[in-house]
Amino acid sequence: MRLRINTTDVTFFCTRAPEARTDRDTGVPRMDRETGLPLWQVQLAALDETGGEVLAVTMAGEPKVTVGSGVSLDSLVAIPWSQGDRSGVAYRAARISVASGSAPGTSAPSGASAK
Repeated sequence: MRLRINTTDVTFFCTRAPEARTDRDTGVPRMDRETGLPLWQVQLAALDETGGEVLAVTMAGEPKVTVGSGVSLDSLVAIPWSQGDRSGVAYRAARISVASGSAPGTSAPSGASAK
């Protein structure tokens, strides 16, 4: 099940450079089943009026974001998972891009978010 996340009042910042997702055993890049593009993961800080949280968000194709830049997300979803005695939540976005008016090392405008 994919749970869509409302990001209307959340500001996101890139906290780590994008990294290609790879198979742990072989090192081969993981590919998106729908698009055939390689999967990339970006570490983001999500901030709202209640505080902040760090999320690792995956998308198909290489995101063009840099550390410190404000970013916007399109169609952010949470995907609960369970594998044996381990479980968690994976985050995925259709697109991660630099928020308009944001440059590395600067703050994103309030409300920089997906629609």
